[in-house]
Amino acid sequence: MTQVALIPPGRLKTYDPARDADAVLKLIEESFNLNNDPESMSVINQMRQSAHRQVQGGLISGGGYRQPGYVWVVDDQIVGNINIVSFLDKLRHIALIANVAVKPEFQHLGIATAMTKHALRYAQQKRASEIWLQVSSENLAARNLYAGLGFEVIRRVNNWVLEQAQPIAKLQGGCDPAVFKLTGRRLGDWTMQKTWLEAAYPTDTRWYASVNFSQFQPGSWLNPFSWDWAGTLTHFALRKGLELAGLLSWQQGMQNADYLWLALPENQDEVTSLNCLVGNFLNNEWAGRTTRLEYPDGRTENTLERLGFHLTRRLDWMKFKR
Repeated sequence: MTQVALIPPGRLKTYDPARDADAVLKLIEESFNLNNDPESMSVINQMRQSAHRQVQGGLISGGGYRQPGYVWVVDDQIVGNINIVSFLDKLRHIALIANVAVKPEFQHLGIATAMTKHALRYAQQKRASEIWLQVSSENLAARNLYAGLGFEVIRRVNNWVLEQAQPIAKLQGGCDPAVFKLTGRRLGDWTMQKTWLEAAYPTDTRWYASVNFSQFQPGSWLNPFSWDWAGTLTHFALRKGLELAGLLSWQQGMQNADYLWLALPENQDEVTSLNCLVGNFLNNEWAGRTTRLEYPDGRTENTLERLGFHLTRRLDWMKFKR
């Protein structure tokens, strides 16, 4: 049986910060249940303050928003939102469809589909070489919607957090000093670190990251193009005999949280190596500041939970293929 496309009520219009900012940010906050995510709420509040400053300063008028945004309006009420965020990666124009939200009472009417189709047309007209989006792995309805429009799941990632000032008992065992040795990172470790980082955090979506891994390279501080680096980096290496077993990089000084980046081979020692590196960090370095970690779905989850991390989101990266 041929399915008839829904014709949703209302219309699409360009986002205007002067009129729409508060309603849109409230819609995003409620749709993605951000009240329990302090980092996301901090970003929302910064966006709200920025929109107010720009409007008060006369810097923005309707249609002039730097990252294109659209809202869906029914009877003069904003019931949906979508953004198209542009990234430039090695001269490639990449479009990220983001903040797709529809009020619950207006869902299943075709509004999200209509907005996403419009965003796809916009990105294609702007000659985006790639179009991506992120969606919660648990949101089956949204995943099916995007799959029907030509998106395919490329990978799933997990976002973990260690809450600020969370009491952590000193971790014992799990890292035999007769087998494993913790050291500083050595100059020759970079080749393997780069390989393992690219396996855990693939390069095709690193344009979205809060960190540029090229700045992990020894001596990168000599490059004037990296002097806008936010925060400081500390690297910890783990060795099994004469072999490098893994590395942990600690990114400090970010506004809302510190970040940990793991470079580990996916082998029989991965769990033990993670336990050694992160356990050492928690026992000897961590001062109670909120710390975030991203890692591929299905890898070392039980160990991260035992170390005190809480899984906040499972996200699917989906890429437009049609």
